[in-house]
Amino acid sequence: MEGTSQTLPYTIRFVGLVGSHSLGRNPKFMATAVDLGRELIRRRISLAYGGGNVGLQGAVASIVFTNGGLVRGFIPGYIATRQVYGPTYGVEHTNSSNSYKYFEMNHAVEAFVVLPGGVDTMEGLFTLISWVSKGLHNRPIGLLNIDGYFNNLIKFLDGAVRQNFMALNQRKLFISSFFVDELLDKLEFSKAFPGRGASYDEFANLERLDLELHL
Repeated sequence: MEGTSQTLPYTIRFVGLVGSHSLGRNPKFMATAVDLGRELIRRRISLAYGGGNVGLQGAVASIVFTNGGLVRGFIPGYIATRQVYGPTYGVEHTNSSNSYKYFEMNHAVEAFVVLPGGVDTMEGLFTLISWVSKGLHNRPIGLLNIDGYFNNLIKFLDGAVRQNFMALNQRKLFISSFFVDELLDKLEFSKAFPGRGASYDEFANLERLDLELHL
């Protein structure tokens, strides 16, 4: 399925990336990370990420940086000093901890994109989830669900809503797609219609719904 980027104006100019400093085993992870970097360049979207030059994060940052895009790396000082992940693309911002890294990144970006990853990725994602529940931010969070990697997480979030552990309006900030262009379109839609009743699926099928965008 292709996105609807030709009908939805680009209003997001800076995204934060959460993802692994490993490539994983599935070759689709790396291929999709490259596609994401290229699509960010095409849409002229700048990138904030966790620093370094390795793994899925490094792949996206490399594409954006080498094609002239703005890249800012946010990385704890103790990791930057040891160069655990190699040199950072673009401007490097060192901070005291992972939590503060996301705190600074959150103030720089308008949306987050989450790639597959392990414990560190989940730490970042659940930090953002926790901040949403506390009302500390309302940035939309896009899960790039490559090969269904986040299926179980999505089920968990839906279950949390059913059990009244998460508010529905908080859950709506979490957007997922198997496809790069559609995910970015959904993030654009979420920014254009915060808290609105209209759905992206209706917007994508313009024969069912005629929306005027006042952006």
